[in-house]
Amino acid sequence: MAAWPRRGALSLLAGGAAMASMLGLANRRPLSVVVIGAGTMGVSIAYHLAKRGAQVAVLDRSAPGGGATQGAFAMLIATHDGDRAFNDLYGLAVGDWRRLQRELPALQIQWGGTCSWAAPGPAADAIAASTSRLRDWGASIRPMNAGDLERLVPGVAPGPFGAGAFSPEQGTLDPSQAHAALLAAANRLGVRVRTPCEAQGFDVAGGTIRSVRTASGDIRADMFVLAAGVDSPSLAGPLGVKTPIDVVSGTLAHSAPHPRALQRVLNGPAGSLKQDPDRRIVIGPDYRPGANGTDISPAYGEQLLVSASKVLPALEGARLERMTLGFVAIPKDSHPIVGFCAEPSNLYVAVTMSGITMAPLMGRFAANEIVGGLSVDRLAAYRPSRFA
Repeated sequence: MAAWPRRGALSLLAGGAAMASMLGLANRRPLSVVVIGAGTMGVSIAYHLAKRGAQVAVLDRSAPGGGATQGAFAMLIATHDGDRAFNDLYGLAVGDWRRLQRELPALQIQWGGTCSWAAPGPAADAIAASTSRLRDWGASIRPMNAGDLERLVPGVAPGPFGAGAFSPEQGTLDPSQAHAALLAAANRLGVRVRTPCEAQGFDVAGGTIRSVRTASGDIRADMFVLAAGVDSPSLAGPLGVKTPIDVVSGTLAHSAPHPRALQRVLNGPAGSLKQDPDRRIVIGPDYRPGANGTDISPAYGEQLLVSASKVLPALEGARLERMTLGFVAIPKDSHPIVGFCAEPSNLYVAVTMSGITMAPLMGRFAANEIVGGLSVDRLAAYRPSRFA
């Protein structure tokens, strides 16, 4: 693995000589970086790179934020019960949204926490077991009974109640609004966004990328970041870099603005439900392997809004405004794929589950590694080299 070592002490392992050359360039002029992918992850990385003085261009085959971002439910997730280190990473990620909100006053985030529950049965048992495990790890989560839910969400009608949990540190946002605020901040720092501009491949020589090929010509840079979500395997594969993912889809119903009735995210038998800062209601089933929802018909949208009103009667009468369909990249082992590749040594990969949640943290970490010359210990288990 040819990551930049901590504090510039360069290791001449595979690709180390190329990295030494890059460090020399960085000492003479700003590092030039091309980020492939203009979703929330790519724009966050671009913003954080530019903050560190890099000259950054962002490419995407579609409009900025037009891929997974536009179809995301965008719950900011503070816990994960897969393993303790991964759970801690989620906690850091939510904290970085608070840091980013201080930097970007235009960013609108609803910090009301998340209420999750299930009817008696295996799903309720899973919630109870997960909550116990997370609490043992010190996560900010607590068991929630039906009475707790009714106090947290006045007027809720949860139906049969088996078990529940409240995650007070979690939040949500409108992904398009957040993306626009982040993109505007990146633009102010000089980030150039080129869309539609599809990356069609790379020109590689001597174990490093010299340029990315596009229909409008080759674009040269010192470093390249692959943050292309579902397109990552097709771009990384020809380079010999493995980014194994599952691609899952999900649909969301979005209402027209409705009188304010909900300050928290609800995850119940009807799916995930929230009301964004602009008062639009958003509801849909969870994105998960095997879900693969693709129905964006108005009839299905109306059905989802009826489900929302059964959970919270104050939402009754909400009018469907639009449906969205999103495709999400989930690494095969659910863990992020983040860091430099052994070869090409100037390619940095950033593919994660929960991309909205992880975007500010991964942007900061990537900038530390690409521009700062540091190796972030928290990312050690998530390098692309584990799939070599």
